[in-house]
Amino acid sequence: MNALLNAMVVLLSGLAAQDFQVELKGPAKIPAGTPVQIAIPAGINVKSKTCLLSGAGATNLLGQVIEKFSADLTAKENQQYLVVVMPALSIPDNGATLAGTWMSNDAKSSSPSFSFEDKNPELSQVTLEGKPVLQFVHPVLKDGKEREASYKPFHHLFDNAGALVTKGAGGQFTHHRGIFLGFSKVTYGSNVKVDIWHCKDDTHQAFEKVLLRESGPVLASEKDQIAWNGKNKETFAVEERQLIVYKVPGGQLVEFQSVVRTTGGTVLLDGDPQHAGFHFRASNDVADKTFKETIYLRPDGEDKPGASRNWPDLKTHINLPWNAMSFVLKDKRYTALYLDNPANPKEARFSERPYGRFGSYFVTEITKEKPLKLKYQIWLQDGKIDIESANLKSQFFNNPVQAIMVAK
Repeated sequence: MNALLNAMVVLLSGLAAQDFQVELKGPAKIPAGTPVQIAIPAGINVKSKTCLLSGAGATNLLGQVIEKFSADLTAKENQQYLVVVMPALSIPDNGATLAGTWMSNDAKSSSPSFSFEDKNPELSQVTLEGKPVLQFVHPVLKDGKEREASYKPFHHLFDNAGALVTKGAGGQFTHHRGIFLGFSKVTYGSNVKVDIWHCKDDTHQAFEKVLLRESGPVLASEKDQIAWNGKNKETFAVEERQLIVYKVPGGQLVEFQSVVRTTGGTVLLDGDPQHAGFHFRASNDVADKTFKETIYLRPDGEDKPGASRNWPDLKTHINLPWNAMSFVLKDKRYTALYLDNPANPKEARFSERPYGRFGSYFVTEITKEKPLKLKYQIWLQDGKIDIESANLKSQFFNNPVQAIMVAK
């Protein structure tokens, strides 16, 4: 705590007069750790990538400027956002105002920030205070025995102590890898059918390039271009994928945004709950050692250890605003909370497996005029989440705090 206070003293020493204001509206009570994304309008002079905000009973809130988000196709090409992780706040009916001040270069260096590190040409990592937080594994496609481990990129997630909690290639069901996206039944062109989940034959996902990297004291964000390749390794769709990890108390919060565009005609995405969509897979040690201790929590309550639900066995297991998997890894219990967004394609058909994988899929078509846009969040915490907390995180993901930036 003393270190934090000392850092704030240094921060304040680098401040100038108030530069702008942020007007808050929306829910009366904001829980601690809620990210708020504020579009920066034309006319605001952005003097720095970071700022401090005070008001509504809060002081010295860090803000960070970021470029437009992948799934926000309505934003202008050069749209910027200010992102703030809120403490617990109560907003009166008539709203509240935060006063904002851009920070000097000297002030910025005093707060711990996320950073990127390219461990090798096929692995990049986000760290915070020397601990790994998130990894992007993007191998180049290889032949023979090495192909299995190289046919699609995915993301590893670490806990607050820097311990890995997700699974890579190999183990039970090698095609399950950390945080990942794919579809087992894809049709494009002249009725060409491929599997971009198991990535059989020529089919594979290929990392092409980094489009954007941003890091600071509030978040780290990486946007990448990924080719979806089918028969004869031809590219039938291109994905723009952005992962954002926020500095929040009590856990890790990762936002997954994706836009998938066809390279030509219509692309049909389909599959089944176990082999399509956006999924999370915990370490293979869960499958090997502790699967009987896995507990699923849902909006209608907590299930018994080892139990699961799956569509279509349960036809009502669709369109959940959230789903949570509490699992045990190395004698420690975690919860991974999966947050869906109402703007994602529906119906969303959910799948759960006690060995550590869960997620949902949908059936949709991609056309030139209608790209696929996706937005999810994964929250990872120590221990078992309670239903009320899960509901709150879902509420503020689906109905974000209304915030408008205005000139002073």
